[in-house]
Amino acid sequence: MFLMALMPLTMMAKDDFFYIFLCIGQSNMVGQGKISPSDYIDDPNFLSLSAVDGPDRKIGEWRKAQPPLCRSNTGMSLVDFFGRTMRKNFNDKVRIGVIHVAVDGCAIDLFDKDGYKAYTDTIKPDWLKNEIAAYGGNPYGRLIEMARKAQQDGVIRGILLHQGETDAYNDRWLQKVKKIYGDIISDLNLDPKKVPLVVGETVGTDQNGVCAHANPTINRLPSVLPNAYVASSVGCEAGPDHVHFTTAGYRTLGTRYAIKMLQAMGFEITDGFTEQAQHLEKPSIDVEASLVGNDVLHAVANGPLDKVEYVSFSGNVLKTIPLNGEQEVNLDANLFPEEQHLVIVFYGKNGASSSVDLTR
Repeated sequence: MFLMALMPLTMMAKDDFFYIFLCIGQSNMVGQGKISPSDYIDDPNFLSLSAVDGPDRKIGEWRKAQPPLCRSNTGMSLVDFFGRTMRKNFNDKVRIGVIHVAVDGCAIDLFDKDGYKAYTDTIKPDWLKNEIAAYGGNPYGRLIEMARKAQQDGVIRGILLHQGETDAYNDRWLQKVKKIYGDIISDLNLDPKKVPLVVGETVGTDQNGVCAHANPTINRLPSVLPNAYVASSVGCEAGPDHVHFTTAGYRTLGTRYAIKMLQAMGFEITDGFTEQAQHLEKPSIDVEASLVGNDVLHAVANGPLDKVEYVSFSGNVLKTIPLNGEQEVNLDANLFPEEQHLVIVFYGKNGASSSVDLTR
């Protein structure tokens, strides 16, 4: 009788409850707020994947999300408070990660993968050239590079955009944002129904905002892109230039971004524009998996399973196998031999999921 050996499965540490958000834009996304000692936090579940090198960071490496997030020489931003508010609304099973790619004073064209070169060729100020150079001359390309790396660790759940002071005054801006969003979704093999876009208003008329006349255009974005949501800047304190927000303004605006994102993700909000939304326990399911020989993946779950998906490492669902509450399954480990990294996703009857990476 031939006896197959039970072998441990080599798995990568992808976490379905590591929620990652892409953050792009110009100076108010970069962050201009003053950093005070009280702004430093020590939350191991709020992380930032560095898109540039610096004395306190390295490209492609996760770090605790301590300010400044964008680059080593920037300030507090709305992303700081977005991430902190998101963390307050989940238990410790959920981690929040951000990838922050933003350039002061840039036009929306900088994030158009097909048009950025024509735009950058027209740029004169050295400071702007230097900021773009920090992203290898192509901020969009760096964003996608970092996002693909992050997809090995977690799941991209949304995009944040704050850009418009330069050029959000006509339909061209709306169409550009729609294209850039579509390019990100396509290049990262994402499902647009599961990846909302939240944009924020510029400093408003209540703060004598210099660029407040961009807000009517920004507020029309959901009519062009149904999965887009707008965070209001009303009451967000502005600095003396009436273009940038103060740290207090970023706190309010970042919280509103988080509330819009939570709503877009399907969570019930209980208290309007506050830092608290309803705290929800995320359903979970644990799966132990091992290879039997080289052909069979044996998996045992701690609860009834609804289905199993074979997913390419780029995120494409290759095959779905419906289940009827089984807790123990044997799967063909060689069903897609051309995939060097084949992700097997197990979905529980309770709506939770767990995944393993079959590394060949």
